This record gives sequence, structure tokens and C-alpha cells, in this order.
Amino acid sequence: MILDWPACRNARDLGGLPTLDGGRIRDGALLRSDHHAAMTPDDVATVRSAGVSRIVDLRRPAELAEQPSPFAGDPIYTHVSMLMDVTDYEYPADSYGPLLDHNQARVAAAFRAIAEAPPGGVLVHCRGGRDRTGTLVALALTVAGVGPEVVAEDYARSEDCPAATMINTLAHAEQAYGGVENYLRGIGIEQRHLDAVRERLREPAHLTETRAGWDAVADWYTEQFRDDLPTRIWDRALLAGFAELVGAAPGLVVEVGSGPGVTTAYLHSLGLDISGIDLSPEMVAVARRDHPHVRFRVVSMTDLPVPDASLAGLVAWYSIINLPDEELPAVFAGFHRVLAPGAPVILAFQTGDEIVVRRDINFHRRRPEAVEALLADAGLDLVLRTIREPAEHLGVVETVPQAYLVARRPSAGQ
Repeated sequence: MILDWPACRNARDLGGLPTLDGGRIRDGALLRSDHHAAMTPDDVATVRSAGVSRIVDLRRPAELAEQPSPFAGDPIYTHVSMLMDVTDYEYPADSYGPLLDHNQARVAAAFRAIAEAPPGGVLVHCRGGRDRTGTLVALALTVAGVGPEVVAEDYARSEDCPAATMINTLAHAEQAYGGVENYLRGIGIEQRHLDAVRERLREPAHLTETRAGWDAVADWYTEQFRDDLPTRIWDRALLAGFAELVGAAPGLVVEVGSGPGVTTAYLHSLGLDISGIDLSPEMVAVARRDHPHVRFRVVSMTDLPVPDASLAGLVAWYSIINLPDEELPAVFAGFHRVLAPGAPVILAFQTGDEIVVRRDINFHRRRPEAVEALLADAGLDLVLRTIREPAEHLGVVETVPQAYLVARRPSAGQ
């Protein structure tokens, strides 16, 4: 995905690239661009809001001195010069093979910078965002399971970067070293680094499957439930109470798993400065079409690109139902991270222990006490718990009670 960063060239998110085994690269996990010297404070803020936790600057020291990075000195910034100060070897126009051969310690250090980055996105750049950046990104994508043709196709999206150059580079790694992973092992990269890059970049299978499921039913679901919220008296009452809580300390609010945007738009009508995020591009397209006055974007709640302690509230309205149990602790820890001290989160879900499969989508029913315990483990204090008995809405009869929880991040000093 091309990034709207006017101060940069070749700026894009590698999320969505397919892997050879049917998976995909996680959105926001690996980004690339040219240098950042022309960035304004607003541009810097945009990078931070993308959830970037590490910037890997591959330029030589002389290039840094000529065009300083606005992130220099920031904890997220790492400088790893990927080329020698003076290149003493031939550099053909159609392959970066010599770069791999003659800069092995530097390539290893740059790869480790990705592997050892804290949770969040990694942004790799050099001066032009093509040669050094393209080579390091190709190594990381290959380790994550992206095929050479797809890697080369992405490389070719940069200006004056023929796909054949990257095909030749990867072929050189295969012929000279037995493949990218063997090359990396030979220059000192440990298995834990390879595993860390794979885990960082690859989207979990359940997210890929859930996205595909919701993409397939987005239009049908929207038509089926477009007028559902007006029939739900208690849902609207609880959402209005949440809006009052946020109104006491107003600020930005995000709904995770916003679907067709009905709940987000309702809370917007109550005066909240709210936006929605959803895993499904088709759902986001529907939400943008039906609610053009509200902001929506394609993001997974498992990787919130939101600065720490920045939200006045968070909404998870029937959205944790698509997550497997093992994902919940990390997701709730993410909720705690992005909420400001004292800010609330509201959740709704169906009660029970079953996993119901409808239209190839898994729906996890949950015991309220189990969810409460996980919220507490994440450092979120329970404010309200209520259970509603099954009801009928628009001809659909619920079969289990519905749970509603409100929790909050403790205020400073608590």
C-alpha cells in the first residue's frame, strides 16, 4: 500500500503481500521509504501514528550529516550503515549480489535491527529508498515466505527499479549461498532472529481467514443489519452512558472491529471524536460509503497503530468474538497501552463457551467472568458488568444472553 507521506518517495506498507503457503504479510509490520530529512513536524507525527516502533536508517554517516533525520536521538531510531564508506568493488546495474557479498556484517546488523525491534511496525529507509532498502526488505520478506516474483514486483514499484534486478539478487543468494536463509545464517544471523522476523511479518492464519470471511459477506451483512441498532434499546443506552464517560475527559476514541460503521456513526452522533478500524477492506469500504462524515481505515485490533496513552475511549462492540482465546491477553494489553489514564473501554459479546461457525467465520462465545479476568490481568479495572437476556431484532432471534462490560485504565497514581 502506498503511504500518503508527501515528504517521502517510495513510501509504502508491505502489508498484504501474499506468501507462498497462502498467508500474507501483516499490515503495518514492515514499511519502507527514502530519507526523512524533509519531514515537517506533522509528517513526523504521521509516522508515529502509523504505529512505528523502530526506524532503521541504512545510510552512511556522511549522508546523515548532509541530511539529518528528524528522528535522530529518538528511542525508536536506529542507524545501521549498510554500505562501506568507500565502495571498492564493482556494482552492476542489474543485481545487488555484490552488496550481499561485501557488506555481510552490515547486512547482518540491519537484519537484527528488524528482528529485535520492539512490538510495532518497522520502517526501513536509506537515501533513495531503493537499493539498500530494497535489498534488506527483500531478505526480510523472503524469510517471511514471500516468493521471489512478488518480492521483485514490490521492488519494481519504486522509480527506476526493474523487477529483474531483484530477481537476479535473489538468484545470486540461491546460487552462491544456497538461499537467503543460508546466506543469513552464514553471516551470523541466528535461528531466533529468523523466527522473530517471520513472526513479526506474517499475519496469523486466523486473521487471514476472518478477513476473507467478512470481505465475502460485507454487503449482505450491511443490508441485513443496517437498521439493527435502533431496535436495541439497551445497547443504545449503554453506548450513551459510555459517551458520557468519555465526555468527562474528551479526546480521540476508536472503535475496533467497526464493521459497516453503524455503532461508530451512532457514537459520532452523540458528540464523540471517533473513528473506526476493521480488518476487512470490504467492510471499511461499506462504512466509508454509508458514513462519509466518519473516519474509517483497514487495521487489525491485534496491531493497533495508535500512540501510547492517546485515546479517551475505546469500543469493542461484538468484535472480540472473532478472536481465538490465545489472542485476547495481547489484545487487551494493547487496549491498556493506547488508553489514556482514566479512559474507558466498552465491550459487547455473546455469552457461552462454544465456537459457532457461520459463513466460514468463527464466532467465539465467552463467559463474562473469564473476559473480566483477562481485562484485570491487562491492568484494566472493571466499571460495569451487565447481562441482557436473549431478544428478537429484525426477525433474528438471539439464542444466548448478551454481555456488556465497561472497564478503564486506572488514573495516574492509582
